[in-house]
Amino acid sequence: MAGKSLAEQGVTKEVIPPYYSVKEVVLPFNKFPGVDPLLGPEMRSTGEVMGVGRTFAEAFAKAQLGSNSTMKKHGRALLSVREGDKERVVDLAAKLLKQGFELDATHGTAIVLGEAGINPRLVNKVHEGRPHIQDRIKNGEYTYIINTTSGRRAIEDSRVIRRSALHIKCIMTPP
Repeated sequence: MAGKSLAEQGVTKEVIPPYYSVKEVVLPFNKFPGVDPLLGPEMRSTGEVMGVGRTFAEAFAKAQLGSNSTMKKHGRALLSVREGDKERVVDLAAKLLKQGFELDATHGTAIVLGEAGINPRLVNKVHEGRPHIQDRIKNGEYTYIINTTSGRRAIEDSRVIRRSALHIKCIMTPP
């Protein structure tokens, strides 16, 4: 109600809904050749669907279905994450392995995974020589690509991953 504080309306503690919601963008990047699919704020709500479920996994799966993305249960995943995400990628990698996925990782991510007892196949960045990430993406080797970046250089370096991934059936969720 306009003009009344939350306390005046009886809302005195955080309301946590009994469900999860996941928003997924739906954009036809294949119709924009040469465009980097890293979204800026002005494009974030151009097209989207929402999945709602009792668990995060259920909500995520519904969002993927709504965006016409298919969920694969096996294959090979590429992991290349920024420093701030390296700690969390270990849990994700363990879950992917448990599901039966094979893992590839770039050098920095592979080191962190190796320290946790997970040994992915090392994959080169484009400037590190062939075969490199772009070759492997174009060969259709990946079911999933988990790539997070920070900083201008890393964002530019990962552009090749985003552009190459557009041409294969691969789930890609921009930040």
